[in-house]
Amino acid sequence: MQAIKQQQWFYEFDLPDGSKTDTCVKPHVRKIHATREKMLRHALSNSASASAPGASALDVACHEGYYSLVLAEYFASVTGIDKNPDSIDKARAITALLAPERIQFQHCSLEAFAPHTRFDFVLCYGLLYHHENPVNLIRLLAAITGETLCLETQVMPLDLLGQVEDGDYTNQREIKGCFALCADYPDSSEGGMTGFAMVPSKAALSYLLTASGFSSVAFVEPQADDYEQFTRGHRVVVVAKK
Repeated sequence: MQAIKQQQWFYEFDLPDGSKTDTCVKPHVRKIHATREKMLRHALSNSASASAPGASALDVACHEGYYSLVLAEYFASVTGIDKNPDSIDKARAITALLAPERIQFQHCSLEAFAPHTRFDFVLCYGLLYHHENPVNLIRLLAAITGETLCLETQVMPLDLLGQVEDGDYTNQREIKGCFALCADYPDSSEGGMTGFAMVPSKAALSYLLTASGFSSVAFVEPQADDYEQFTRGHRVVVVAKK
């Protein structure tokens, strides 16, 4: 445990002696982790597979394993994947201390991940808005989700609805939402795979999930004391079910 305490972490993990890990996150931003956890537990409380015998969960872009540990409270087996090797090393170290038999980690991106079966519950926090191809990312998530997908992302603060011409003015296609093209930071453990990212609007996100085979899509409503990006509508957690 001493080696854990000597490192700086992204998350504040509760340690067995009552202390917490040292975090690099600014104090005014740390509330995001508590809000994400609360919204995840809300999704889990409405998942038929949570606490079911033999049920499995996948944590996509698991980072240091903070939410993998939450999933381990509800599922018999939990797998975490991340493209960053340093994050995987930290995740293995902290879970070896806190949950040694419940979680396994793999160093790989979602694109390179090839599970043999679907997972009952799939968690994807903080990845979509770092991705240059969010359409394909949601397709991949849908393909490995057995029951429930819980996804968190930044979203555009505005939306675009209406129609766009297709060939000539007599043919119109309905706009289902929009994306903002942003620069990204792939060299960071918090960044994506490339230097580009497409941040979706809520309408685009909802449409893509429905079009990818989810029968219900529901956004978790933030409460007044949640992290400010959620209350202002710049960040969302959405729960999609097959």
